[in-house]
Amino acid sequence: MNILYELGAYGPIALIFLSWYILWDNSNLFFYYTIGIFFNAVINLILKGIIQQPRPVFDSKTIMLASVHTKEQFYSTGIPFDIFGMPSGHAQASFFSTVFIYLSTRHDNTAYLYLASTLLTCYQRYSSNYHTIFQLVIGAILGSGFAYFVYQVARDKIKGRIREKPDDNAPI
Repeated sequence: MNILYELGAYGPIALIFLSWYILWDNSNLFFYYTIGIFFNAVINLILKGIIQQPRPVFDSKTIMLASVHTKEQFYSTGIPFDIFGMPSGHAQASFFSTVFIYLSTRHDNTAYLYLASTLLTCYQRYSSNYHTIFQLVIGAILGSGFAYFVYQVARDKIKGRIREKPDDNAPI
């Protein structure tokens, strides 16, 4: 295997660890990022189970025949998520990290590093025939949108409720 394959395959994991390092001093954003990346993965698994679109490496006719005629064996250990590729979990996780970190830090250089890693991951998933362009685009949209949503929730919690400070010597 070449270095491109390794970088692309493990890109989302590297971005998660790098994000934890960057957000370590901001406990609120660290917490929301961690919860967000977890639920992002859960959403991906749920959608793969609902959509059940096979990866391009598998023959879709064979997959459909196997799922219809040998349901007991095909689903014996649950839904075979490794066969289904819609949406791309790698693209979804990478774009989640990229958008969340950009919104949290607003550092252009950090965003460029994340974007380069994310695009490398997407290129590796496409060139290795694990995903179609459409599966990658849908994963990117879902990850980016969910990151924006989680960041907005975190930002609202950072602001908190604005209330008037009681006078120092006022009767209670």
